[in-house]
Amino acid sequence: MRDNHLTVIDAEKLKRSSFKLPQPLLVLQKNAKTFLVSQLASVFDHVDDTFFDLADRAENSRNQTVYFDAMRLIRVERKAIEHHFFNTLASNFQRLGDEKYRGNSSSSRGGQGLELVENEDLEEIIALDTMVSKTSELCKAELEPLSARVDSLVPAMVSAKNNPVGPDSICEAFNSAVAHLELSLPTKLVFFKLFDRHVMVPIKEFLVQNNRHLKEMGVLPDLELKRKAKVKKPPSHQTSNESGATHPSSGASHSSERGGSHPEANASGSRQTGRPKFGQFISQLQNMMQWETGKATSGQTEGSEPRAVLDSPQLASMVADIQSEWRQQVNDPQQSDKSLLALIEESLSRQGDGVLGDTERGVVDLMDKLFAKVNTQAIAAEEISQELRKLELPILQVALQDATFFDREKHPARRLLNEIAEASIGYTDGVDVNQDPVAKAIAQLSETLYSENQLDNATLTQLLLNFIELVEKERRRVAALERRLMEEVAATEKVNQAHQAVVKVLIERIQGKTLPRFLVSFAEDAWCKVLFLAYLRYGADSDAWHTRIQLLDQLLASVRKGQANEVVGGKAIDDLVEQVREHLEDISYDPYDSGRLVGAMEQYFKGEDFRGEKHPSEKRGESPLGETSENLLKDVLVESLRTDIPGESPSLGENEGVAEDVDDQFLRRVDSLTSGSWVEFAGEEPSKRRGKVAGIISPSGKFVFVNRQGFKVSERHRHSVALDLQNKKIKPLEKSRLFDKALEGVVKEMRHYRSEQS
Repeated sequence: MRDNHLTVIDAEKLKRSSFKLPQPLLVLQKNAKTFLVSQLASVFDHVDDTFFDLADRAENSRNQTVYFDAMRLIRVERKAIEHHFFNTLASNFQRLGDEKYRGNSSSSRGGQGLELVENEDLEEIIALDTMVSKTSELCKAELEPLSARVDSLVPAMVSAKNNPVGPDSICEAFNSAVAHLELSLPTKLVFFKLFDRHVMVPIKEFLVQNNRHLKEMGVLPDLELKRKAKVKKPPSHQTSNESGATHPSSGASHSSERGGSHPEANASGSRQTGRPKFGQFISQLQNMMQWETGKATSGQTEGSEPRAVLDSPQLASMVADIQSEWRQQVNDPQQSDKSLLALIEESLSRQGDGVLGDTERGVVDLMDKLFAKVNTQAIAAEEISQELRKLELPILQVALQDATFFDREKHPARRLLNEIAEASIGYTDGVDVNQDPVAKAIAQLSETLYSENQLDNATLTQLLLNFIELVEKERRRVAALERRLMEEVAATEKVNQAHQAVVKVLIERIQGKTLPRFLVSFAEDAWCKVLFLAYLRYGADSDAWHTRIQLLDQLLASVRKGQANEVVGGKAIDDLVEQVREHLEDISYDPYDSGRLVGAMEQYFKGEDFRGEKHPSEKRGESPLGETSENLLKDVLVESLRTDIPGESPSLGENEGVAEDVDDQFLRRVDSLTSGSWVEFAGEEPSKRRGKVAGIISPSGKFVFVNRQGFKVSERHRHSVALDLQNKKIKPLEKSRLFDKALEGVVKEMRHYRSEQS
C-alpha cells in the first residue's frame, strides 16, 4: 500500500515537472522576468542611497552601524536574493500544471486549515499584507481578467491568489528570497518599502500590457464582453459542494469546460452559485460535523409553516440589528451566561420570518465556543471578560462578511483578538475599566467596532496598530518599574548570598568548637565583615574571598598548635597578625576595636601584655567588646554564632521546600518559565491571583513575580516553584496567540464529540 502511495506521489511530481507551458504563458513568463529583472535592479540601486540617508539621520552611532551593516549585507547577498526570487517565479508558473495547486499565500497556508503556524513579527506581517492588499485593490480590474485568461490555459484553478504574476505570488517570492538575511526589523521594513515602490507600484501597467498581449494571442478575446453580459446559470454538468463552490463533474476534463459563464466566475475569484462562499476552514467543519448547507434542522416545529433559511449576508444584516440587545444582555448579570446563538434564535423566533441554516448556526455556535474558551482560559477579571464578550457580535459580522477570517491566522481581526487576550491576561476582579488605560482601550474598541458601518481589513488593521501602540506604551512604563524592582531584588539577594556564605564559613570552622573568647569575638564582630565585603566586591570564585578564608584558617590552625601563654609563632605569627591588621584597616574597621582585638591576638600567641588605651566610655577592666582582657583569653564552647553583617539566612519555608522531593519533570517545567511568563496562584487571595515572571536572580534561582502594574506579588526559589507546580498551587498560563489556540482547542473538542456520536 505504501509503495503504491509513493508511486502516485512520484507520478504527480513527474507530471508537474514535465508540464509544458502553453505558448501564451511562455510569453507571459518571459515578459514577467524582463519586467521584474529591471524593477528588482532598481530596488538594489536605491539600497545604498536609502540606507546612507538613514544612517546620516540616525540618532546615535549604534543605529548608524545597523544601517551600514544592512546595506553591506544586502549588497553581498544580491545574487542569492535574485536567484531565489526568479527560481520561485519559474516554479510558480510550472506548478500551474498541477490541478490541485491553489497557491501558498497566507490564506491557504497550513494544509488542513486547522493547524496553527509559528507567529511572525506583527509589523513585518502587516507590512507584507498591506503591500499585497493595496496592490490587489489598485490592480483588481487588470488582475481578474488576466487570472481568468491564465486559468483557461492550465489544469490548475487560477485566481488572484496563485496567479504567478499577481501581488500575492510576487510578494511571497520576495519575502522568501530575503528570509535568510539577518536584518533587524526596521531595516527589513525599509527593504520592503523599496520593493513596494519600485516593483509593486509599477506592476499595474505590466498587467495592462500582458492582458492585451494574451487577448491578441487569442486567449479569451471576448472576455471583457462576457464580463459585461448577464451571468448565466451554471451548466448542469457542474455540481455544488458543501462550501458553495462549483466544480466540473469528474467525467469532464478541466480545460474542456472553459467558456460560457466560467471565465466570469473565475475572474471574480470564486466559482459559486448564488450563495456566499465559506472558506476552507468552515468547509472542513461542514464535512466533519455533517452540516447541510442551505438546510435548517432546528428552529421549526412540526406542522408549522416552513420558514426561509437565512444565508450569511442575511444573517450579518440581522446580527447588526440586535447590537444593543447583545450589549444589554452581556451587561446584565442574570443574562450574561446566555449565548449569542440563543439571542439570535430568540430574535428570529419573535420575528417569525426566518431560521438559521446548519452552517450559519454552526458558525455562530463556533464563535460562542471560541469566546467562552478564551474567557475561561485567559481572562481572570469579570470586567474584562464582559468587554471581551461584547466583541463577539462585531467579530461574527466580520467572519460572515469575510470568508478568510477563519482561514488566515494573520487576519487583522484575529490578530486584534490575540492582542486583546494577551493584554488582558494579568487583570483580576475589581479593575476599574475607566481608569486603567488598557482596559479602557478594550472597552473603546468594542464601541468602535459597533459603530463602524464597514469592518474592512484596512479599518481593522488601523485599530490593531492603535491598540498595539497603546499596549506597547504601557508595557514600556511597566518594564521600567520591573527593571528597578529587579535591581533592588538582585541587590538584596546578593547581600543575602554574601551573608549566607559568610555564616556558612564561620559555622563550619567555629560552631561547636572550644576556642579563645577573643577569637570568637574576632570572627563574629570583625572578620565576618572582612569576608562579607570580599564576597560582595569580588564574588565567591575570587582569590580575594579565598585568601581571607585562608587567613582565618591559618589563625585557627595556630590556636590549635599551641596553648595560651606559649610562644608558638615567630615570624609566621607576626606576618599573620600584620595581614589581619591590614584587612581590618582596608574595610575601615574601628581603629580602637581593631587595636584591642589584635592586641589580644598578640598577647595570646606571644605572651605579651594586653595593649591599648581604654575607651572613654568603657568601664575599668573591660574591653570595648564588653569583655575584660582576662576573659578574652579564656576558652569558650561556641554553641551558636551571631554575626554583625547585613542580610538574612534562608527562610524556614525555603528550607522546608528543599527537604521535600520534587519530580524532575516539574524542575524542567520551572526552567521553561522565562521572563514574561504568566502563572496563576491557586488557592490564594484574591481569587485567581496572577503573576508574571519579572526576572530570575542568578545564581540562587529566585523567581520574582509581579502583577500587571509591575509591583511585586511573590518571590520564590526554583525548588519552591517546582514544588508548587507539583502540588498544583501554581498553574502556568498561555500568553500568546490565545484566540488561535482556543480555535484549535474548540476544533479538537468538536472532532472528539463527533467521533463519540458516530
